[in-house]
Amino acid sequence: MKFFCKTILKYYLKYVTKIVLAIHRPTVVAISGSSNKTFIRDEVRKILEKKGKTVRANPKNFNTEIGLPLAILNVESGYNSYRAWLPIIGKAFWAIFQKNFPEFLVLELGVSQKGDMRYLLSIIRPKISIICEINQRYIESFSGMDNLFLEYQYLAQQTLQSGALILNYDNARVRSLSKKTHARVEYFGKTEKTEIFQIKKIERQKDGQKFWLKYNNKTQEFFTPRFGEHNIYAMTAGKVFEYILNEK
Repeated sequence: MKFFCKTILKYYLKYVTKIVLAIHRPTVVAISGSSNKTFIRDEVRKILEKKGKTVRANPKNFNTEIGLPLAILNVESGYNSYRAWLPIIGKAFWAIFQKNFPEFLVLELGVSQKGDMRYLLSIIRPKISIICEINQRYIESFSGMDNLFLEYQYLAQQTLQSGALILNYDNARVRSLSKKTHARVEYFGKTEKTEIFQIKKIERQKDGQKFWLKYNNKTQEFFTPRFGEHNIYAMTAGKVFEYILNEK
């Protein structure tokens, strides 16, 4: 019974969300990978907000088959309570008539088992996709890394041809996704290549990290109050996104 109810709810939310997206036609930015999704999502959202764009992003961990539609519709979850879901089902329907729908959706896409990405991309079609890492973090539900890779390959394939795919050049599997897309590809990472946004140097300081980013033979200095190399990668992915956005 629980499985039956969840299935009905899943497809109800899916088709309500597709109606909302068809009406409002926001630009969708998809962020996926085995790690660092939330940091990149926050960077992209900050960039858009600074430019005066209206933005909606996943709250908490709303990046699954039920969570993603809830994030897009801007309604809460009922979690495991049947009673809590009843008013939410109504709110989801009335979301069709939302006014002031955001211009941009910045959405994490979570993958924990085979077919997850295909289902999520039956709801949205990203204009820009960012993939930072593919590693063994969620390998338990897959028969091997090759099958996990196929999930991200599908995202690369489904990114709009008129859009862009932003990839971490330092991760070999992520880098290889450039061969699976018709979209424009931009890279970032530490690898010394002329065509990528290259992280040249990182300096740890008392209040954060300073780093230098090189692109097109120009080097710029940046600072983040957060520690950890993953934050440098997240901020760099954001800078690549901003570069693409500024070209529009």
